[in-house]
Amino acid sequence: MFRLRLSFAFAVLVALVCCQAAFVYWGSNRVNEYAAHSRLTSDILSELLEISANKQRLRVWASQRLMNAEATSAVRDQLLERMRTGAGRLDAMSRLHLDSWRKVSSREDIAVPQEVFQLVEISKLLDGNIVEVQAQLQDLQPLSPGAEFPNVWRQVAQVFDMTQGRDLRELLNGAIEGQRKAVPIARAATERGLDRLRQQAIAMAIIALVAAVLWALHLRGRLKRPLELLLQGTRALQSGSLEHRIDLASGDEFEVVARHFNQMAAELQQHRQQADEARRRLEDAVRDRTQELQSAHDTLQLLDHRRRQLFVDLSHELRTPATAIRGEAEITLRGGDKPAEEYRHALKRIVGTVQQLTKVIGDLLLIARAEADQLVIQPSPLDLSMLLSEVAEQGEALAALHGAVLTCEPVAETVMVRADGDRLRQAVMIVLDNAIRYSRPNGKVHLGCSIAADEVSIVVRDHGIGIDEDELPRVFERFVRGHRARAHRADGSGIGLSIAQAIVKAHRGHIDIQSWPEEGTEVRIVLARLPIHELEAGVLLP
Repeated sequence: MFRLRLSFAFAVLVALVCCQAAFVYWGSNRVNEYAAHSRLTSDILSELLEISANKQRLRVWASQRLMNAEATSAVRDQLLERMRTGAGRLDAMSRLHLDSWRKVSSREDIAVPQEVFQLVEISKLLDGNIVEVQAQLQDLQPLSPGAEFPNVWRQVAQVFDMTQGRDLRELLNGAIEGQRKAVPIARAATERGLDRLRQQAIAMAIIALVAAVLWALHLRGRLKRPLELLLQGTRALQSGSLEHRIDLASGDEFEVVARHFNQMAAELQQHRQQADEARRRLEDAVRDRTQELQSAHDTLQLLDHRRRQLFVDLSHELRTPATAIRGEAEITLRGGDKPAEEYRHALKRIVGTVQQLTKVIGDLLLIARAEADQLVIQPSPLDLSMLLSEVAEQGEALAALHGAVLTCEPVAETVMVRADGDRLRQAVMIVLDNAIRYSRPNGKVHLGCSIAADEVSIVVRDHGIGIDEDELPRVFERFVRGHRARAHRADGSGIGLSIAQAIVKAHRGHIDIQSWPEEGTEVRIVLARLPIHELEAGVLLP
C-alpha cells in the first residue's frame, strides 16, 4: 500500500515534470516562431535595402556608361547577379513570411496584413524588372557627341523605376518603410513571448514545488506514527522487554514490517524461555547431582558407621563365647588329672560354644554383606507352596519342642516366585522361630499365604507377648530386643529379624510387621509373583 502511494507520488511528480517540459517545449516553439518571424522581418528589411542599394549602383553605372566614364561590363554583370540573387532570396523569404502569417492568422484568428501580400508581389515585379534592366543595360552605349543626356537618361531611368505600369521605386520604398516598422514590433512580440514563457515556467515550477511539498507533508504524516512505533519496539527489545508487541494496522508495508517484528520478538521470547528452562533444568540437575553426592556421602558415612558398629558388635558378641571357651578350658586344665568323661563333657561344652560362635559370626557377616549390597543370592522359579510345606515340617518340630501349636494353611493354587530357596527358607524360619519362641505355652502360631494379582505374602501370625508400639520402628536393628522379649527369654541375639529383612530385600521384597502387646504379632513377607507369560515362555527374570 505504501509502495503504491510512493509510486503514485513519483508518477504525479513525473507527470508534472513532463507537463512542465511539454509546456516549456511548446512555449519555446512559440518563442522560436516569434524569434524566427522577427529574424525573417529583419532579413527581409536587409534584403530590400541590399536590392535597393544594388539597383542604385546600377543606376550610377548606367550614368557613368552614358558619360563614357569607366563603367565596365563586369561591374554591370556583377551587380545584376547580386540583384538576381537578392531577388531570389527575397522571393523565398516573402513566401516564408506569408506562410508564417497564415499560421498566425489561423491560430490567433487575425487577418494577414496587406503588406505581406505586397511584399510577395514586389518580389515578382523585381524578377521582371531585373530582366528589363538587364536588357536595357546590355545594349547601353556611351552618348554620341551632341546627344542630349537628360533625354537619354530619362529613358534609362524609366526602366529602373517602372515595371508593368507600376512604380517599383515607390513600392520598394514603401516595403522598406513597412519592414522598418515591423522589425521592432516583431522584436517586441518575441520579448513578450519570452516573458510569458518565463512567467508560465515559473508558475509551473511553483505548482510542482507546492505539490511536492504537500505530498511530502502527507507522506511525513503517514510515516511518523509507524516509524515511532517501530522505534519504540526496537528500544523495548534493546531494554530486554521481549513481550512488547507493535499494534499497527495501517494496511501497508509498515504493517508487514510490524508483523515480522512481532514474530521476531516472539521467537526471541521463546528462545529466552527455552534458555531459562535449560538453565533451570541445569540448576535442577546440579541440585539433584549435589543431592546424589550428598546422599552418597551420607551412605558412605552410614556404611562407615555400620562398619564400626559391626566391629563393636563382633567384639561384643564374640567376647562372651570366647570367654566361655577359655573358662571351660581353664577349669578343665586346673588341678590334677581328671577322668576322661569329665574331659569329654568339657569338650562338648566347648564345641557347643564354638558352634554358637560360628553361627553368630555367620549371621553378622550376612548382615554386613547385605548392608554393603553384596549379599549373593541365586534366584530361580520357585513353587511357594512346596517351600511353605517344608517350612511347616520344620516348624512343627520346633513348636513341639517349645510347647506351641503350629497351624499351616494350605495354598489353594500354584504360586511361583523368583527366589533363592535356601535363603528365603532361612528368612521364613527366622520369623517362624521368633513367633514360636515368644508364644505362651500351648500358644497358637499360624503360617499362611495371601495371594494377589502381582504379589504374594507369606503370613506368620502368633498370639504371644507382642511388641510395644514405641519399639516397633527398631525391631529390624541389630541386637535390639524389646523389654517384653528380654523378660520372656534371656537368650537371643536380636539379629534374627535383621537377617530376615536383609534376605527379603535381596529378593526385592519387603517385610511388614504389626503387633499388639499381650495379643500377638503378625509378620508379612511380601514378594513379587512371577508373571504368567514368563511361566508359559519359560523366561527367567534377570
